[in-house]
Amino acid sequence: MFKRPAALVRTTVLAVGVIYSLVLFAAGSNPATLFRYMMSGLPALAVVLLLVWDLWMWRLPGVRRLTHRPRIEGLWQGLLQPTAESLIPAGGNRGPIPIFLMVRQSYWSLHLRQYTAESASDSSAYFWERVPGTLVDRLSFLYDNLPRPSERQRSSPHRGSCSFDNQSLCPSAIHGVYFTDRYTQGEIDLTFVDRSDGYGSFAEAQAHATAVHVKND
Repeated sequence: MFKRPAALVRTTVLAVGVIYSLVLFAAGSNPATLFRYMMSGLPALAVVLLLVWDLWMWRLPGVRRLTHRPRIEGLWQGLLQPTAESLIPAGGNRGPIPIFLMVRQSYWSLHLRQYTAESASDSSAYFWERVPGTLVDRLSFLYDNLPRPSERQRSSPHRGSCSFDNQSLCPSAIHGVYFTDRYTQGEIDLTFVDRSDGYGSFAEAQAHATAVHVKND
C-alpha cells in the first residue's frame, strides 16, 4: 500500500488534519479558541500516531496484509552453505555452517546481527522490495563481517549482500542467498526460535535456542 515511509507520514499527517478540521466544524462554539487548542495539539498527536504505527500497529495481522511487510523480528537458527565454486581459503569452513540470526525490527527500522562460531556480521543497509505477483515484500541487505581474532590469519573481514525470499507475512522458516566481496556465495536456511534478542555471542544464542527446544519437546 505504501511503497515509501514518506508517503505514510504525509498521509497520516493529512488524515489527522482533516479529522481535526471536522471536529472544529462540528464543535461550532468559540471557534477561534478551539482552533488554537486543536492546532497546538496537532503535532504531538501526529508524532504519537506515527510512533504507535512504527512500534506496534503495523504488526497486526490485518494491517500487515495491507503493507505486505513480513514480521521477522527475533532469534533465528539455521545453516549457511557456501557453493562449491566459492573461493574459500585452504583450511576454511566449506559448510554447512551453523548460524544464529538476531533481527530487531520496527516498520521504519531494521537491524540484523548474525553469529557463527568464528565471526559476527551486522547489517549496514537494507531495503524492502515488492516482487510482481507476490504478496510479501522481499528483504535485501548489505552487511559487514568481522571474524574473531583467532580466525583472522585465514579469514579476513569482508562485506556482502543477502536476500531473503519470504512467502509468508509471519514466517517460521526463511530461505536466502548471499554474495561476498571475497568471491564466495551460497544459501541460508533459517528456522524461527522466538521473539527474543540481545545475545552477545554464538554460544549465548545457542544456549537459549537449546533451552527453547527442550522446553517445547
